[in-house]
Amino acid sequence: MIPAPVSPRLWRNALKICTVAGLSLLGACEGESDSIDFAPACPVVEIPGEAADYYQYTGNDHDITHLVARAGLTRVVGSCEEGQHRTVMTNMQIGLHVERGPASGVNFVNIPYFVAVVFNGEIKSKKEFVAHVSFDDGRMQDLTHTRNIPITLPVSRHIHSDQYHIEIGFQLTKAQLDFNRAHLVMPTFHKM
Repeated sequence: MIPAPVSPRLWRNALKICTVAGLSLLGACEGESDSIDFAPACPVVEIPGEAADYYQYTGNDHDITHLVARAGLTRVVGSCEEGQHRTVMTNMQIGLHVERGPASGVNFVNIPYFVAVVFNGEIKSKKEFVAHVSFDDGRMQDLTHTRNIPITLPVSRHIHSDQYHIEIGFQLTKAQLDFNRAHLVMPTFHKM
């Protein structure tokens, strides 16, 4: 069977219907961006080597019998999402391994730490916190994490969240910082 020829008038009507349908579909997209939106990049988190460990001793002796507490940073977990008014909301928690030393006379320790936001090599904001760690049932160590730390980062067309970085570490006294610097083992590269 041979199909009947389609009249030009039918073609024009079909074309008009398709054009109107296509324009209405395009109109439904009006105001929509043709870019694809992704979750914003989270800033890189850095831990300065000299602020990565916390040692608290009684007096000036730095042997194990005078150790009150020792702590280390174990991990950083977090997320980023688009905030309001050109901002990116960063939420993070810091993991801590805390040990009570033989010179500790109590079943808790307060560990000071900081979070700093850095942009173009300049600290834009720094906040100090204290992690209160209890050693119940005679335990001598604990793996714990800080409470959620929300940080709002301003962004614009020229400033993106991945241009920031966040530094975290223990808030140390001058004596603790000097101790860490004296005992920090630096990595070395060897000739290949």
